Amino acid sequence: MKTLFLNTEYLMPFLLNQSGSLLYYLTLASTDLTLAVPICNSLAIVFTLIVGKVFGEDIGGKQAVAGMVLTVTGITLCITSSVTKTQGQPSSS
Repeated sequence: MKTLFLNTEYLMPFLLNQSGSLLYYLTLASTDLTLAVPICNSLAIVFTLIVGKVFGEDIGGKQAVAGMVLTVTGITLCITSSVTKTQGQPSSS
């Protein structure tokens, strides 16, 4: 265990992963679950593909790019739908 935590090649990705998990749980606690869960799960795939491309991995070419565009489009539709529903409701104050 000591060797792992003193190795920066292991520690930096581990801390980045843990900060992402913390952000995920904070987001889940403060937003509507019907919106937060699909967005987080979809963006995890998009970020995985982007980081893979940055590190020089083969991500699948045009099909992967088309998948990311469709995913982002779906997330945009979810957010737009949620905002439209919220704006159409009378305030409770």
